[in-house]
Amino acid sequence: MKKPIKQTDLRENIGKILIDCGKLIFAGIFLGGVLRGEIPHTILIVGGFAFAIIFCSIGLWAITKEKKNEER
Repeated sequence: MKKPIKQTDLRENIGKILIDCGKLIFAGIFLGGVLRGEIPHTILIVGGFAFAIIFCSIGLWAITKEKKNEER
């Protein structure tokens, strides 16, 4: 029995990339910047968290697909 092939479209792949970028921003700016201490912590925390939320939310929006109502 063959497994069905899952096909993704460009929008879904871009959404996945944006979610990964959000994770990297969170790790790089939010966590890495706090440990280094060159820029004030409040700016890094707020900026890093805001950009991570923005990228993750846009990525999640891009991944979700509209379900079509099928009449039987």
